[in-house]
Amino acid sequence: MQSDTTHLYDFTQHASSDWEVEDDTVMGGESSGNFTVTEDGHGRFYGHVSLANDGGFSSIQANMEKGTDVGKAKAFSIRLKGDGKRYTLRVQSKPDQNYLHEASFPTSGKWETVTVPFETMEAMHHGEPVDVAEFSGGPVHKLQFMIGNRKEQDFEVLIDWIGTVAN
Repeated sequence: MQSDTTHLYDFTQHASSDWEVEDDTVMGGESSGNFTVTEDGHGRFYGHVSLANDGGFSSIQANMEKGTDVGKAKAFSIRLKGDGKRYTLRVQSKPDQNYLHEASFPTSGKWETVTVPFETMEAMHHGEPVDVAEFSGGPVHKLQFMIGNRKEQDFEVLIDWIGTVAN
């Protein structure tokens, strides 16, 4: 972990009940995601993305009811072991906000720390751009981790922690 990294969520300290799976089934799709915390204390997000019935995504999300202020951080940081596929980090800064700021990134198949600069995150509502200011820090009320690459595919990623980077 970099010295200027602050953890927002560390899977070794929290139960899997903090995270909820949301698949495209909410809109008629047939994808199937699962989430557990491993014995080693890593979040394990895995399953199958289906394109049937206009589907194509699976996600996990954690609501932070009181919000977590990321202060003057400049980026999110995620320590994970992906499967070589692209994933998307999404954040919501107000509980009643109808859009999320998001950015996608590739994974290498090895343990790595991925940095997602706030300036690269776009505001989106159901896959459509929203004309609002970019995410620049402040409160985070929802964290969402998603796969939706417009491909039918199995997936698996282990997440050690999600945090922020000051520089």
